[in-house]
Amino acid sequence: MHALISADKPKSLGVGIRPWLVLAMLSALYTFSLIDRNILVLLIGPIKAQFQINDVQIGLLVGTAFAVVYAFLGLPAGRLADRGNRKLLIAAGAIIWCLCTIASGFAGSYAILVLLRLGLAAGEAVLTPAAHSMIGDLFPPEKRSLAASLYMSAGLIGPPLAFSGGALVISSIEAAKVGGFQTDMQTWQLALFAVGVPSLAVAVLFLLTTREPQRTVEPGTPKSLVKGEVIRQIISRKRLYSGLFLACTFAGGCSYALNYWVVETLMRDFGWTAVKAGSTLGPINLVASVVGVMGAPWMTARLKARGRRDAVVLVCMGCMATAFLSLAVGPILPSATLRLALIGLGTAAALGGTTNIVVSMQEVAPARMRATFVALLFLGITLLGAGAVPVLVPMIGEISQSIGLSRGLAIVCASLSGIGLLLLWWIRDAFEREAIAGFPVVGARI
Repeated sequence: MHALISADKPKSLGVGIRPWLVLAMLSALYTFSLIDRNILVLLIGPIKAQFQINDVQIGLLVGTAFAVVYAFLGLPAGRLADRGNRKLLIAAGAIIWCLCTIASGFAGSYAILVLLRLGLAAGEAVLTPAAHSMIGDLFPPEKRSLAASLYMSAGLIGPPLAFSGGALVISSIEAAKVGGFQTDMQTWQLALFAVGVPSLAVAVLFLLTTREPQRTVEPGTPKSLVKGEVIRQIISRKRLYSGLFLACTFAGGCSYALNYWVVETLMRDFGWTAVKAGSTLGPINLVASVVGVMGAPWMTARLKARGRRDAVVLVCMGCMATAFLSLAVGPILPSATLRLALIGLGTAAALGGTTNIVVSMQEVAPARMRATFVALLFLGITLLGAGAVPVLVPMIGEISQSIGLSRGLAIVCASLSGIGLLLLWWIRDAFEREAIAGFPVVGARI
């Protein structure tokens, strides 16, 4: 079968429709990956009842089990993406995570559910590093930041859709059962099957209709990475890269904490059902995701146009300060309306800070290292955000009866955003100096 969508490198600023169609499918895959990843948040209650587990074990299931594999496979996946066929890598990973999502509905024990969660993480680990590498070769320099921002924006719509769409799926399944639909499977099992099948369809479509793009080669540099080159590049600017990587990690940690535990705190503090919590939080997260993911890069571009070479760091500092102020008090407010308003603001800020740093890799990372650098960013985000935070929040909440899950969430989010703000302030001068120098590649022949 001949490919319907060519991803050949554009020859001019008039990119054409085909790279945008490839970007649309990459974005759809990212969205579905986050739906499949986050759907368990709405199913905490029935899963706890089914397997007789506690909050910490839930944290291990939805977070740590996923994070360990996702984080440590992301880096080798990034290296593969910088060298091999990114189309096949993405398609294979997508098919694996979709099948694991579907199979999770048939898990007969907590241990099997954890193993399938590991498989889902392995499949998803390849997507974002390879996608950013493809985007860098699909679009000319003037359009790369926009394309990368659109990818991140579409992908981060996933959690809101998991909440709203998941609530709709659950309510539809329950209504069908009341209407006479007969099955031995429980609602949470059917929900996993319902979200896994559409993801699989998009993965197959991407495999059949996309071609591998031609790689960008920087003048005077070899096409492939030389052994140790990434390490030398990072060491040469260790303050800059360490600050960006850690700040991105802490901002991402805030987002993960909110994604995993806000629904449960609403159910416990206000007596809401999973359907009500998910359907209410979904639109709020959707707006917050679009505002944060698109707004932060837009503000950065405006500041750059005015001559601020440190625009990336300035905007990220503003995002982290907003997240700190919003999330230190938002999760513990007694009013559901005010709580959700501040959580929405904090979500937008945390996502904006994370996205702005990831998008900046199109500028601060050499072309042949983009996938590896993005993989390093997601390594940190995943280890802390998806690995430690889901367990840390309930652990802090269980210290004493006076703290509780909501206060544990506020403490974790305020701490992460505050530290991230300090890190960005620390590297601001270094970023401006490197921006003036044009972020030269170590060892490049000019």
